[in-house]
Amino acid sequence: MHPSTPHQSVAPLNRREFLQKSAQAGGVLLSALPIARHAHAASGGGPLKLALVGGGGRGLGAANQALSTGHQIQLVAVAELFQDKAEGAVATIKAQHPNAVDVPPERIFLGFEAYKQAISACDVVILASPCVFRPAMFEEAVRQGKHVFMEKPVAVDAPGIRRVLAAAAEAKKKNLKVGVGLQRRHKLGYREAVKRVQDGAIGQIFYARTFWNMGTARAMVQRRPEWNELEYQLHNQFYFAWQCGDIHVDMGLHNIDVINWIKGMYPVRAMGVAGAEVRRGKDAGSLYDHFAIEYEYADGTRLFAQNRQIAGCFNYVAENAHGTLGSVEMINERNIFTITGPNAWKYEPEKPTVNPYQLEHDDLFKAIVNDEPYNEAERGALSTMTAIMGRMAGYSGKRIELEEALASQKPFSREITSLKDEPPVLPDADGAYPIPVPGRYDPL
Repeated sequence: MHPSTPHQSVAPLNRREFLQKSAQAGGVLLSALPIARHAHAASGGGPLKLALVGGGGRGLGAANQALSTGHQIQLVAVAELFQDKAEGAVATIKAQHPNAVDVPPERIFLGFEAYKQAISACDVVILASPCVFRPAMFEEAVRQGKHVFMEKPVAVDAPGIRRVLAAAAEAKKKNLKVGVGLQRRHKLGYREAVKRVQDGAIGQIFYARTFWNMGTARAMVQRRPEWNELEYQLHNQFYFAWQCGDIHVDMGLHNIDVINWIKGMYPVRAMGVAGAEVRRGKDAGSLYDHFAIEYEYADGTRLFAQNRQIAGCFNYVAENAHGTLGSVEMINERNIFTITGPNAWKYEPEKPTVNPYQLEHDDLFKAIVNDEPYNEAERGALSTMTAIMGRMAGYSGKRIELEEALASQKPFSREITSLKDEPPVLPDADGAYPIPVPGRYDPL
């Protein structure tokens, strides 16, 4: 169904080739994690033991959804950097599920190594801390033989992606089930629309357009006198690119993953423009407020991906694809899915509406309970790498090839192991944080 272009002889980069190139680029052996080969079942036939790593809003949501799947599951451990967030998470989840929470003080683990203790206490772990820490945590969960739900993005740089791909391969060998928080893949409207497009409803796809254009996502958490600079930044992860990957990776990833899903392949290069038009100055954080990236797939198809977080502008969050027979528009928050052309179609929303965040947990825990194959880590990593390549292009102003992006040894953030560490970025005398300058920034 994918168009070919006479001027281009490059074959589409499929999943296997992508994985092979990843292993070559990083010298990663996919079987390099020396661990026991069996998956952990619920101890003694009792409820599945669940651990939560990261007590923020998405972690709370994921834990609530896991405990709402209808299976016997009990939250037994929480790992956090901050005591108040950990205790608040336990209290919030217990209020929602009073009979499914057993987290005594001794199973609230604090610090940068706390995830290891929480993982050791469970059968299934939710990884919902800032994504800069995701590769190490996923590796540890696989090393210990535990099932995983991890939020997206799964990494912030190419070295992290290679680690996730290696751990994903080992998880498959060990029959571990892995879910990734790209919930559009589970939403009923998306599933129907994507199937129709893949079956040829809009003909050959020539180009796609995606948008995550919105106002400011959330207000910054105000500084407290008792916090040092790192603690302040950790309480504002979505304002510091070293933690969230910047808005193109953090939010644009959802859109990009839909087009990769439709295409069944991943872009081979990216170029575009990006910057900080209004997000600058004192306490504005350290990330861009707009991206406009053009991706190219090996078959000649283009994806034009926009992201913007600027108040007072026209907002639009959607995925569109255009082909020889028509177009598809997918608007997630309005549950609108339409196809134009001779195969015109409009999705009739299910009633009552089914929450895709719940569906992704329903699907994961069904696979765990029934021992069905289930591993979303590879495609989560591949789409995250697509978004990272786009960020590289936006930051640098250069055209970036997938192979060079994937081979990059440059970490996006320095390692943080203590709340006393210096953060990767520091404010200047006026309180403004540095951001990359296109034309000067070296992404590789």
